[in-house]
Amino acid sequence: MKTLAKISWRNIWRNRTRTLVIITALVLGIMGGVFSAAIRLAAEEQQFEDAVENMISHIQIHHPEFIANPEPTYRIPDGRQVALEIAQRPGVKAVSARSVFDGMAASANMTTGVRIKGVDPEAEAETTQLEELLTDGTYFSEEWRLPSVIAGGRLAKELLSEKGSRIVLTFQGVTGEMVSASFRIEGLYSVTSAAFEERVIYVKQSDINELIGDPEAVTEIAILLDDVDGYREVARELQETYPNLKVRHWADLDPTLYYALEVLDQLLIWLVGIIIMGVSFGLLNTILMSILERVRELGVLLAIGMKRLKVFSMVVMETTMISIIGGFIGLLLSYVMIRILNVHGVHIPGAEGLEDFGFASVLYPRVDIAFYFKIGILVVVFAILASIYPAWKAIRLAPAEAVREE
Repeated sequence: MKTLAKISWRNIWRNRTRTLVIITALVLGIMGGVFSAAIRLAAEEQQFEDAVENMISHIQIHHPEFIANPEPTYRIPDGRQVALEIAQRPGVKAVSARSVFDGMAASANMTTGVRIKGVDPEAEAETTQLEELLTDGTYFSEEWRLPSVIAGGRLAKELLSEKGSRIVLTFQGVTGEMVSASFRIEGLYSVTSAAFEERVIYVKQSDINELIGDPEAVTEIAILLDDVDGYREVARELQETYPNLKVRHWADLDPTLYYALEVLDQLLIWLVGIIIMGVSFGLLNTILMSILERVRELGVLLAIGMKRLKVFSMVVMETTMISIIGGFIGLLLSYVMIRILNVHGVHIPGAEGLEDFGFASVLYPRVDIAFYFKIGILVVVFAILASIYPAWKAIRLAPAEAVREE
């Protein structure tokens, strides 16, 4: 076997140019596959973080009627106590008990529909990292005569307002009467979703609850988990614990995102596989050309008694060696490339127009180490499969005819 490996090694370098070309193709194919996978994974992670962890959270609980009619009338009974109980459950990272309902926001120039979220600043910062999303102003720390709001940058632009501007919020109280109150914009936040940033406005829960007429009102409980993968099980347990409430996890709250992530994960596997398969056909062609150029040599080896199994193994070994060399270099360069791009980011031209769908204009690709091992195994497997036909052609040679080939 050692002698056979030495012969195979020498054979692949007989035509250095051809061997280097196929190794280069293999390296570029792997780099292209890893880059595509890393970009897709980065987009997936960014979408999930922006949509789930910064906006809707892993799980939400509401009054059953609140889903169709987001009004203060449909409050969660003993909502604060329910939130405290959930916060003490194992695996729960953060809980925010909110007063959420629809209303209108008006400035001196414009009026638009908004979703008002009354929050506890500390709990909300832990649940959605709202404080870290601020691009201007402060986070509920100003002591103005008017209560403060945190508005989306796009919403403020639509209202022709800015930090420090006065706006009027109009909404329904717990008894059904309409309530209007003045607020001052203390800070502006930004998220990837333009629709969310244009519609959602945050106020202190204590301020808004006083205005709607119920200091203890809670219409929404948002839950962030330590282990994201267990969201379905936790949601099921919470639904069993609180059967009179409506418990929904992020896949229910944003089914479009869930479907996209599931489908794109499968497409990613196929994408990388097809790229490597295409390179493998190039490898097959190279080895087949090598066999056709060495017909007389192989005929002589068979004529002097070399077993066909050894000839078959030699061809497979040549292909495997090329794939290992190209695979190692390709994975090494891919690792370096991804590390560099993860630091500097990849700017996606024209992505600004896709922000309504939750896509960022800058992605920071990364790939788990296990993914590189999977790609390496895939390369070797496809290389071995690509070597079968040339090896079969080699052992099908008739020695007497092969030795007369010129």
